[in-house]
Amino acid sequence: MFSLLHRNKPAFIQPRIAEALLGTFSEYELGVLSRLGTVIELDEGAVLATEGRIGQEAVIVLDGTAAVSRGDDVIATVGVGTILGEMALLNGEPRSASLVATEPLTVIAMNRREFNTLLEQCPRLDKMVRALAESRAA
Repeated sequence: MFSLLHRNKPAFIQPRIAEALLGTFSEYELGVLSRLGTVIELDEGAVLATEGRIGQEAVIVLDGTAAVSRGDDVIATVGVGTILGEMALLNGEPRSASLVATEPLTVIAMNRREFNTLLEQCPRLDKMVRALAESRAA
């Protein structure tokens, strides 16, 4: 799915990125995320998700930005700390939007098992992600 530049496992979140994410994630949640996820660096223009396709992973933006589009319309530009792809993993439905890197992008990716483990081990994050998915579905 991803056009990879660089892929690291286990994830390593650089201190400056971790500092930016602390507004969204606790230190404990970042630790769990680092253990479960895979850091992926993508080129500008890389397609992270395609509307209508089945989703196999969720990502959290660590650095850079991505455009979210439905059909031909860009509906949002997202950046550091944004969780993407969670809806498809939570409800099993096809992707509701396409995601394209608008500049070099670093994400931490999790497959369904890793994502579910993250939510099980981080109840606050679980509640936040489910509320986010619900608001995006509305």
